[in-house]
Order: sequence, then structure tokens, then C-alpha cells
Amino acid sequence: MKTRFLVNIVLSVTFMTGASAQGEILYGITPLGIIYKINPATCEYCPILDVGPYTPDYAIYDLVVLPDGNILVNTGTGVSLFNPPSSSPVGLVYLSTPGNGGFDGGLSVYDPATNDITFIGYWPYAMIVQEFFYQNGVLYAHASQGPGNWVNKVVQVDLADPGNTVIVQQNPPFNLAGGTQGGFTNNGYSTQIYGSFALYQYDATSNGITQKCVFPTNVGLAGLAELPAGVAEAACICLTYAGTVTPNVIKLCFNQNVAVPYNNNANLENDDALQYILFSNPADTLGSILVQSSSPIFAFNPATMQTGVTYYLATIAGDKVNNVVDLNDPCLDISNTAAQVIWQPLPTVGFSVANPDVCVGACLTLDVTLTGSAVFYLSGNLISGGNVVGTFSKTFVTNSGTLEICAPNGVAPGDLQVQATSLVDAYCSCL
Repeated sequence: MKTRFLVNIVLSVTFMTGASAQGEILYGITPLGIIYKINPATCEYCPILDVGPYTPDYAIYDLVVLPDGNILVNTGTGVSLFNPPSSSPVGLVYLSTPGNGGFDGGLSVYDPATNDITFIGYWPYAMIVQEFFYQNGVLYAHASQGPGNWVNKVVQVDLADPGNTVIVQQNPPFNLAGGTQGGFTNNGYSTQIYGSFALYQYDATSNGITQKCVFPTNVGLAGLAELPAGVAEAACICLTYAGTVTPNVIKLCFNQNVAVPYNNNANLENDDALQYILFSNPADTLGSILVQSSSPIFAFNPATMQTGVTYYLATIAGDKVNNVVDLNDPCLDISNTAAQVIWQPLPTVGFSVANPDVCVGACLTLDVTLTGSAVFYLSGNLISGGNVVGTFSKTFVTNSGTLEICAPNGVAPGDLQVQATSLVDAYCSCL
């Protein structure tokens, strides 16, 4: 069922279910839609859901965990309802917001069982009320009040008559930049500002604020919520993504290096590393890794590799231990495509002839046998008495052919050597 309401400027969605007995597990959401589970007592955290693909506007302001464990995510285009562990939305509710500059804003109650919203009453004159949080049994909210100069305040909310909401702190030590960007939960936990990398705890009585935890830069939280009592914690999920590799087939000479054709699109958690691997068996990637490196460049190693054999190149990502990716990391990820590399040996050439005798000034035909990959470019010298008395060059499009050799006039009787000086095939050069 979907209930639709006119959207003005969505600033906050907070559903008041009373103070939670559980109280110490928080859910926070990043601007890209990744929801984290946070223990403020230990500062341990992990991702539990990625709803980014279903919030394409990325204007994420807040989230709320309902008593049944479902999660409402408030975005610039409305509120999406998610039922973990599924990241597909199960409902969409459009909400009206504080109104025209706060002059007709009010308090409503949302019933998740019916998707009904009931309007209770208007806030005091020119007041915009945003983040709600219970502390010591009292319901507070972050607010601002105009007109003209909108000043941050903390108010005590009157649920029966929102118009009787009173200001309890005129200058709280936080700034939400004119909008609900950050989040509060019961007991005063706050992410303070949009994109904040820290968790704070605010005391509405003393007007003080204490930093509790600091998160890495990729865990800036745009909204915060508390896990209600009786709701089981969601399991952690893995966000580690090793990216993709273009599945090329690369053939090159054994004395040349190969670069992993990585597409620079990995997603790493804070303690992750991205590395590059060369392995020999796609049916047993981890068991056949020959090289794991922080560099995407690999060289042929004759001690562990063979020419003419197919090897595979991929990226791998996971927890970094002793400067390498931990292959036992439960969130280990390997690119789902791999490139193939085949190092080729140097080409060779052999000459043979049934009757090697030839008169001065006459010619004979040699049989030529080549190893390597066509096309072949062969060059060489004719040597008599230690001196070069002639040269030859020929192109071969297959691994065998013939070469006509002529004994130059004036050469002394005796051995005439046929010496290859350069042989180039499709991948390698012998000079």
C-alpha cells in the first residue's frame, strides 16, 4: 500500500516510539545509502545494508528503525521502506515538510501498520523542528526559529499540543547547517553535521557535547537512528569489491612485462587493501596464486612459470595483513573477470640441405624450420674464412620454408657458413 502526500522540503522523518530499553545499538546511513550498525560503547561498526541503488537521487537525509525492524530512509524525493536483509524497498511514503519557511509546519504521527499519517498540530510561530530524541524520559528536538535569522535551538516537545513546545537551550554546541543533516537518537547520540566522521553525545540538561567515536572518511553519516528494544541486530554484510578486469587475452614475449587491465573501480572498506594476483587455475584461484602484489605489473619468472602456458590476471581485495591481502578474510573479494596472459618463448631457426656442396657462383636451396609464432622475419650473413661475403633476408608466413643461398664469385673454396643474425616472430626478437 502506498500513501502519497505533497512534498515541500523534506528535512527530517522521526517516529517517536518512546525511549528504547536496548538503547546502545545505532544505525547510521551515508549519503550514498550504505547503512552501518554502530556500538557507541565500543565504537565497533560494520555495514548491514546498501540501499544506494534504490535511492538514486542520493539526497539522503535520515533513517528511522521501526519497531518491526523495518527501516525508513528519508531522501529528497520521499521515504522508502526497507525490510533487511533485503535492500529492495517495500513501500514508499511521501511526506509534507515544515511548510512555507516554517510558518505552517506541524507535528504528525505516522502509523507504519497502515501507512497513515495523522496531523496533530502546528509548531510555535516560525519554528522548524527536526531531529527528535528522548533523554532521561523527556522528548527533545533540534529546532530553528525565525523569521530572518534562523538560530539553532533545542526544544522540549509537547506531544499533545505541539504549539506548547518550549525552548530549553538557545545556543546548542552543534550546527546542522539549517537542515536535518546528521541525526539524533535517544540518549543524545548525534552525527552532528552532514558528512561528519564522528559520533557525539549531547546532554540537553548541561548543553554539553562529548565526542564518542571517530569514523573513517568513507563512513560520513547523513542520518542516525536507534535500534528499538526487542529488534534483533541485522547481520553485517560485506562491501569489499575488487572491481573488474577487462578479460583480454594477452600474448607477449617472455622478456616483457604484463600489466593487469584493471578498470579502477574497486570499493574498499577502511581496513582493506587492493592487490593484483597472477594464478594458474581458474577453478582454484586462491590455491593456484603464483604472485600477489601491490603492483599491477608482472614479469615472467622461469622458476615458477612456463612459456606457452595460459596464466590469469585478476584483482583481489580484503583485510590487509602484513602488507598483503588476507586470503582468510570472510569479506575477501576477487574480480569476477580475469585477463589471460601467455608468455611466448624466443623463436628459433634451423637450416638443412640434402647436398651441401655448391660451386662458386652457383646456388642451392636450404630447408628452413622455425619455432615460434608467424610471421617470421629472418636475416643473416654468409661467412667465408671469417669474413662476411654476403647477406640474406626473407619473410616466412609459416613455420617452414626454403631459402636460396648463392656462393659469391671470388669466394675461396671451403666452408661457406650460413649464419642467422636476426629472427623476429609475432612476439619476440632474437638479435
